Amino acid sequence: MKLESKNKNLAVLLMILICCSLLAACSKTDKTSVKANAGPTVADIASPAPASSEPSAEPSATSAPSAEPAKKGPLTIKYVGNSCFYLTFPDGTTILTDPYPAQFTTFFGPAPDMKVDAYTVSHYHEDHVPGLKQLKGDPKKITPALMDKPIQVGGVEITGFPSKHVASLGDNEIYVFQFGDLKIVHMGETDRIESPDALKAVKDADVMLTYAGEYGPSTFHDADIFKTLYGMNIKVLIPQHFSNNPEAIFYGEPTITQILKEVPQGIETSTLDELVVTKDMKKQFVALSQMNAK
Repeated sequence: MKLESKNKNLAVLLMILICCSLLAACSKTDKTSVKANAGPTVADIASPAPASSEPSAEPSATSAPSAEPAKKGPLTIKYVGNSCFYLTFPDGTTILTDPYPAQFTTFFGPAPDMKVDAYTVSHYHEDHVPGLKQLKGDPKKITPALMDKPIQVGGVEITGFPSKHVASLGDNEIYVFQFGDLKIVHMGETDRIESPDALKAVKDADVMLTYAGEYGPSTFHDADIFKTLYGMNIKVLIPQHFSNNPEAIFYGEPTITQILKEVPQGIETSTLDELVVTKDMKKQFVALSQMNAK
């Protein structure tokens, strides 16, 4: 009897041990499951997983944009009259230089009456500024007073450099238009570039819209101007500010026929309706026919 009781006690003890073992195993499984479903721990944050070496499928929002402006067409230059040119850049941006008012039509041809994105004024003489509401739309007006830093119009960066007006008649602004690797310079009404900064900026220009008026006691002859500019590795010179009408001479300025006689020997000359600007242009002198500016 005593032996039977002892066996019963051992059986009960064995059952208790088995149950304890099962409970311990269940508790461990539950903790593991909770940890698998929980958020990152402090240790996880302190030691993040290494970044994947695979490239992201989405572009970075902070990627720097391309420095090269978008191109849709060529860069073209047309001549209106006096110092006024109509520039169309490859992204479609249009800029007018030194538009003149209608009272100068007899000397320079029809005054510009067109829609452009911007226009520049090299100085404030009346033959270099448009009449009130003469230009269509709402073009940006760019004047010497604004040129303490570059101005962006579309894909065109415009910088200005102070200079002196010919015949000591005040100040003048030289404008540099940069679109990608193409550079156009408008001299305004100056026949010399003296500032070291300006000389550096205009050097190697693809096109120089060159003063050719030849008036005033201190004015250089066109032959000297052209020779100096070609020596600065300017590819193409286009004359401006001369007498467009041989029957209405403006301030004693030469006509295009007289100007062409002063082009340095060995430089090819041509007459075009418009100039298409490219990097592979050769050195040449281009007389542009006047466009209809209406």
